[in-house]
Amino acid sequence: MDEQDLDALMQQAALRPPPDFTGRVMRALPAAPLRIEPGAPMPAPRWSRWRWFWTATGLVGGGALGLSQLCGFVLGLWLAGAAL
Repeated sequence: MDEQDLDALMQQAALRPPPDFTGRVMRALPAAPLRIEPGAPMPAPRWSRWRWFWTATGLVGGGALGLSQLCGFVLGLWLAGAAL
């Protein structure tokens, strides 16, 4: 493949949809759009107790891991500074 062939390929569109593509997509959409009344409260997601428990456990565990990394970093700086 030479440079002219590559230039010709770069000038072509990568994907050409069929001529009736727009019509088929529009027919596949629902006829009536979903409407939400302005000012209506959005339904709150309901979380089970287990989901709250696992979320809290993950946050506490992640915080503890992050704190241990921070302590290790500070301790490393302190030891390196003390060695000077």
